[in-house]
Amino acid sequence: MESRSEKSELIVLFVCIFLVGMGFSIIMPVLPYYAESLGANAFQLGLLITVYAVCQFIFAPIWGTYSDRVGRKPVLLAGIFGFALTFILFAFANQLWQLYLIRMAGGIMSCATMPTAMAYVGDTTSLENRGKSMGLIGAAMGIGMIIGPAIGGLLSEISLSFPFLFAGILALFNSLGVLLVLKESLPEERRVYRKFQRVSLLQGLKTPLALIFVVMLLVSTGESIHHGTFALFTGAKLGFTARSIGWSFTAAGLVSTLVQGLLVGRLINRLGEERTAITGIFLMGLSFVLFIFTFDVPSSIVFMSVFAAGIGLMRPSISSAVSKRAIGGQGFSMGVLQGYDSLGRAIGPALGGMMLDLGLNLGYITATVITTVALVTMVVGSRAEARLAREESSA
Repeated sequence: MESRSEKSELIVLFVCIFLVGMGFSIIMPVLPYYAESLGANAFQLGLLITVYAVCQFIFAPIWGTYSDRVGRKPVLLAGIFGFALTFILFAFANQLWQLYLIRMAGGIMSCATMPTAMAYVGDTTSLENRGKSMGLIGAAMGIGMIIGPAIGGLLSEISLSFPFLFAGILALFNSLGVLLVLKESLPEERRVYRKFQRVSLLQGLKTPLALIFVVMLLVSTGESIHHGTFALFTGAKLGFTARSIGWSFTAAGLVSTLVQGLLVGRLINRLGEERTAITGIFLMGLSFVLFIFTFDVPSSIVFMSVFAAGIGLMRPSISSAVSKRAIGGQGFSMGVLQGYDSLGRAIGPALGGMMLDLGLNLGYITATVITTVALVTMVVGSRAEARLAREESSA
């Protein structure tokens, strides 16, 4: 059973991540038009998205490691306040180069939030409840991401810049709530003091978590290929409009939230993290095959739901597995995991777009191949670990 302390801290963190997810997704329907109003073409818009992911890839391990040294609360506050400041500045930008600079700063600061929140969960929950708690934090982000685009669309009727200003102000209130309500989860005696520097992601490959980090890189690449090409693919193949695509993403958000909030914790307790992650990766790969055969809006909603169920099972399972086996501190391990996740998000859209230019189905074929490699890696690796554990126990 969860203690009262675990529940109260989790509720505060849930609200915090929900607001971060909502604030981030408020701008999703507006960003292309806002950048276009400042003279951006399609390539420049894609580059605007890529620089954000690249900055997250570079700085997520730094923030994770730093939270092991100074505690979770200061780093979480820095991430949310930086998120707020950059969004407010974004609303007042009047040159395209300003968008790039602000977006880079936003990527640097925002990546302090999720790995630190996951490390916070690792600090404050029991091993028995950790998988469920990781799922609830993922669900908080998912719910925010469902609500945000609808709010952003409504606010854009005031002006294209107003959703950015609203998201920034929302984040300021969020940071105030964290400052006043959230307690520090990492006591002084449990902190890991190491020189403040960026941890090389290669260092993560020298730990027992290397296999999981590689799997995260692969599945994140496949996932971001889908996110970067779905609208272009369905638009070219079936003439989907933004409204049609919106229905599919809404369904995905709902399914992902339900899976992470209600199902993933039970499956982890019954099957373990590895088997639950394998199930999620399989569903994700299956959805990429199905997307090739999309023929109307209802079919896209069904296939997107399969994809979302896979993501909803895979991500919390991998986060929980890393948390339980953390090497050198929760923040370090979660930061490295976030780094590989961000690297995949940086690679995927460019790779998917290039393959889509070569052939309509090639983006999803590439995503299927990458996800299959991730699935095989996870299956073979987990079996090897289980065999090694049996040999050590019998020795």
